[in-house]
Amino acid sequence: MGDVRLHSRLAKEKREAAHDEFTKGRYTVVGDLTIKAVEQAIEALASLEDLHFHVHPKSAHARRIRWFKRKFPELSGYIDMLWGAYGTLGYGGINGDRAKKALEAMEVILNELERKTGIRFK
Repeated sequence: MGDVRLHSRLAKEKREAAHDEFTKGRYTVVGDLTIKAVEQAIEALASLEDLHFHVHPKSAHARRIRWFKRKFPELSGYIDMLWGAYGTLGYGGINGDRAKKALEAMEVILNELERKTGIRFK
């Protein structure tokens, strides 16, 4: 249970920070933080199955996404949108619209995960 608490706390912090950075107009950072918030939420949920993707850093992103899409296929489009925004924002795409879309995708994912699992990410 400690892993769930740790990862859910980290997801909350990164979620809040993503909104703060958006407000400050730091759009490239929003892409990083939205992905990291969702990844921490995934780690929290996966830890309930004794899965810990972060212990294998080279394959962690791919394994998280595969697991997530298998467990929550209805959210696949949102995670793809988030990764697309992350790439655009991280590589010269300083764009408030893309950052806003990243925030919206993150919120849909985290809210739905909260609804389905009862684990809070706020």
